[in-house]
Amino acid sequence: LAAGISGANWSLDAPSFTGGKDSPGTGLFVLAIEPKLLDPEFEQRMRDQLDRLRRRYGVHIPGRSRAEAAEKAKARGITTSRAVVQRISEFAERYSA
Repeated sequence: LAAGISGANWSLDAPSFTGGKDSPGTGLFVLAIEPKLLDPEFEQRMRDQLDRLRRRYGVHIPGRSRAEAAEKAKARGITTSRAVVQRISEFAERYSA
């Protein structure tokens, strides 16, 4: 599909990726879809589906733990030692204009 839409070489016509001097002439086709145009409830339905997959089957959802940590930090702040706060303060005093 990508070759046909982009005007690139079909796989049978493309030179080797690993040998020779010619470019394989592969193409790239990107299609962006706004899911809410097709289903206004898409975001919630997707969230529910991913949660179900994670809970029932232990599926790893990329970015989930980082997003949860960011939300916690936003709500509670970041816990750090007094020594780190002191070093940051000293650094700020030393290098602030």
